[in-house]
Amino acid sequence: MTKLRAGLLALAASLLWSGAVIAAEVKVGYLGLTDDPRYLADVTYARIELNPGGDPVSAAKMGLADLEMVTASVDKTLSLDHRTGADAAGLIAAVKEMAAAGEQFIILDLPAPLTDEVAAATRDVGVTLINGTAPDDFLRTRCHPNLLHAAASDRMEADALVQYLRSRNWTKVLMLVGPEARDKEMAAAFRLSAERQRINLVDEREFTLLADPANRDANNTLLITGGVDYDLVYVADSQGEFARYLPYSTQLPRPVIGSAGLVAAEWHWGLERYGAPQVSSRFAEFTPDRRMTGQDWSVWMAAKAIATAYAKARSDDPVKIDAYLRGNRLKLDGSKGVQMNFRPWDGQMRMPVVLTTHNSVIAIAPLEGYLHETNTLDTLGTDEPEHKCQ
Repeated sequence: MTKLRAGLLALAASLLWSGAVIAAEVKVGYLGLTDDPRYLADVTYARIELNPGGDPVSAAKMGLADLEMVTASVDKTLSLDHRTGADAAGLIAAVKEMAAAGEQFIILDLPAPLTDEVAAATRDVGVTLINGTAPDDFLRTRCHPNLLHAAASDRMEADALVQYLRSRNWTKVLMLVGPEARDKEMAAAFRLSAERQRINLVDEREFTLLADPANRDANNTLLITGGVDYDLVYVADSQGEFARYLPYSTQLPRPVIGSAGLVAAEWHWGLERYGAPQVSSRFAEFTPDRRMTGQDWSVWMAAKAIATAYAKARSDDPVKIDAYLRGNRLKLDGSKGVQMNFRPWDGQMRMPVVLTTHNSVIAIAPLEGYLHETNTLDTLGTDEPEHKCQ
């Protein structure tokens, strides 16, 4: 009897050990742009970094590692397949190769135009793409059935800023807009948000970085902010070169928001609540040379969403895993005080947005008092009744 029991125990131990070894290995795709200009060190003559962030691929690795015990509990081991492409054709080919290799979910770390092209060209490939870093609102109205968004949209960030203005009763805004297409997109989002909260745009003026005499008035901070009364200045400057000179340089002694001063983002290393310091500290273990940025946070959340769906869907069917990822049962903890999931109408991840200075968190939107009939987080961004596919 003793020998039989010992043999059974040995067999059970062997089966458990074998089960750990043969846990299903799942590849999660990560696709970036070769030599992405968004992450190239852009240092001005004064040695000021205009692009202080870096490639957020390490945040995706951190997201999978953070849920390793959860996925292991269902006998799955998730790892990242990191690839890059030099152009749209190469990126589309990479998605198809990943799909052929059995990768069902791919995080896209691409500028918006390339994200749009890749999603359009691979909608019938059978993979789910998650936009991790492109904030452009037009991506949310393209309604690609294979595309979700973990990055906050321009409209969400604009709504966060406008909620704060309304809460302080700062209702007269001077808008300054740069020459880039992205500047115009950011300004358009803020314009819609201001209209929603009845904020008065007292004037809209364009600035330039050109320093020749003919453009002197358009790049002089005193001149471009003069001749009108306002409570504060909103600046849309995707390059950051003009905006960094604007605080304390306006004609009237007023705050600056938008691309300088008070800024809206997915994350800031200065957040001190909801376990956020532990997240920032853990990111430092993966990327010790810089602090966690908003793009890092959204990529981290994209990876966590995929891992959670694999662990909680109770199925190996990719269709059911995708349905769980998109459904109301998905509950994601982003260390910002609330549980998050994806909106069904535009695929956008619901999330709080932090309002920060360069070294401090001032507020977290939605602000107190901003309510919604179904989900308070839907006060940020395009709500279902106003959403239209294009």
